[in-house]
Amino acid sequence: MPTSKCFRSLATATALVVVASTGTAAEDAGVALISFSDASCGAWVASAVRPEVRQVYLYWFRGFASGYNYARGLNEVSLQSMPSPETVALYVDKFCRDNPLLRFDVAAYRLIDELKTPRRNTRPKN
Repeated sequence: MPTSKCFRSLATATALVVVASTGTAAEDAGVALISFSDASCGAWVASAVRPEVRQVYLYWFRGFASGYNYARGLNEVSLQSMPSPETVALYVDKFCRDNPLLRFDVAAYRLIDELKTPRRNTRPKN
């Protein structure tokens, strides 16, 4: 892919996140979730043929897991347990097949529930 076309794709994907991001309530968590204006499973499926959009969604999942780690004191998703982007995509594909009327960002909560482990105390002792 030529550099200018790659840059345009990245700029388009970034604009998609900046313009389309809205505060929404996630059905599973009951907390405010910063996500996409269209986080339907239909939007997820459509992103399969738009790699620049799919990549933005996958980056969002990793950022969501990092935010979870920051906010939760007792549990975390370790670097070792976070699946590859390809595996996350397969997970969300299955989630959307099984729950086509839910938003794909709800899959982030489900994935974290499966991956979280008790946080190890990494602070040095005095």
